[in-house]
Amino acid sequence: MLVGMIGSWWKRRRGEVGRVSVMPARSIWIGALVLLVVAAVSMWALMALYGGGSPQDKVQLEIIKLAGGIVVGTGGAAALLLAARRQRSTELQLAQNERDLAQKERAAADARHDAAERRITDLYSSAAEQLGSDKAPVRLAALHALERLGQDNPGHRQTVVDLLCAYLRMPGTSPEAIGPDQQDGQSQEDQVRLTAQRLLTAHLRPEDDEKFWADGDLDLTGATLTAWDMTGCRVRHALFDGTTFHDKASFSLAVFSGEASFGAALFSDWASFGGAQFHDVVGFDEVAFRGPASFRAAEFDGMVLFDESEFHDPVSFAEATFSGPVSFRKVACRGAVSFRQADFRAAAAFGAAEFREEASFGGAQFRHSASFGETRFQAVVSFREAEFHDSVWFDHIRLGEPDFSDARLLAPDSAAAPDWLRRLPGWRLTVVEGEVADEQQRRWHRFEPTGTVRSASEVGGRDCQTESESVRPAHDSAEIMDV
Repeated sequence: MLVGMIGSWWKRRRGEVGRVSVMPARSIWIGALVLLVVAAVSMWALMALYGGGSPQDKVQLEIIKLAGGIVVGTGGAAALLLAARRQRSTELQLAQNERDLAQKERAAADARHDAAERRITDLYSSAAEQLGSDKAPVRLAALHALERLGQDNPGHRQTVVDLLCAYLRMPGTSPEAIGPDQQDGQSQEDQVRLTAQRLLTAHLRPEDDEKFWADGDLDLTGATLTAWDMTGCRVRHALFDGTTFHDKASFSLAVFSGEASFGAALFSDWASFGGAQFHDVVGFDEVAFRGPASFRAAEFDGMVLFDESEFHDPVSFAEATFSGPVSFRKVACRGAVSFRQADFRAAAAFGAAEFREEASFGGAQFRHSASFGETRFQAVVSFREAEFHDSVWFDHIRLGEPDFSDARLLAPDSAAAPDWLRRLPGWRLTVVEGEVADEQQRRWHRFEPTGTVRSASEVGGRDCQTESESVRPAHDSAEIMDV
């Protein structure tokens, strides 16, 4: 305390009250000298007053010693209390300093984030503005600037994808509408659009972890795409409604983890979806395939719609897997069709579909109900070695040259009744030898030709006239088109 008083006197003397300063070393020595002087004076006074050696003096000295001990103990306790208070004050100050430092760091981080966001916004706005330039090199530079922006800033990748898709959605000029004086400018624009396509799809392939932009959504509704190549790409949701695909279009081995829609799209040339995976609902309703199409070994996990689509050339669904309900209602197939060894694990509907050329369902597995009501097969149709695990309808069907050789049906024995088979003239059902009925009283039945000739009038005028002796199997799907 004495040293503290001396330190305070020193500060007042130097006019440093309220300021942080270091106590000089001589203050400590002065305080120690004062304490020694006080101790020496106290000892001399006590010896002078009570040093006679009488019993009364001894008692008084003991009393003084006890009082001194109490005073010293009290002082020590006071010193400990002051030390604890000083320690708590120091800890509080340290905690406050840490909070202040953390706040300053947050403020600095926010400032850096704001600066980065402003820079990104400026770059994004500048690139978007450059995309509207009438000069192709400027637009190309803008595309590459956007690509770098997305690569360096993962949080803005979907924004970059959206802008690239928006550019591709801008109306393009069909080759037929280009005049001689516009060919040079259109050629440059084609290169810009091809570059946008290439930059977009290059970041959708997971084979390169550093360049892959995961969980991307595509919206190319109404876009015009040329030589579109999404081979091996992986996206979440994809919209291609009303999109026009010029030249070849490839979605081979592509993976769609979310919904995908191709409603009313136009494929002017070859289209490949071989090995593609659709993990959610996918729609191909009212799509026009002007060239060959392949869905070989494609996997459809959700509902699939091909209603009212048109296939102008051969199409293959060989070895495709349909885990959800699939509908081909009112589909028009003008070329050969192959569903060889396709696996239908849910309901399949082909109501009012039209097959003008050969159609093969050879080895297909229909594990749920299948409907061919009002379907028209105008040429050879093969269900050779196909298996129907549930109900199947052939109501009002029109058959050209059917082949059910070695096809099987899991059904009650009543399914072999003549009335049911009137829909398939020239064929009968026989129980597979050794088959035992299951819990639903169903057994496997095999299709066999009857060996008789039935006219169209005998089957109700449904154009189902068939002569079993002349029935020839449909071409194998590999001969039809397994691209």
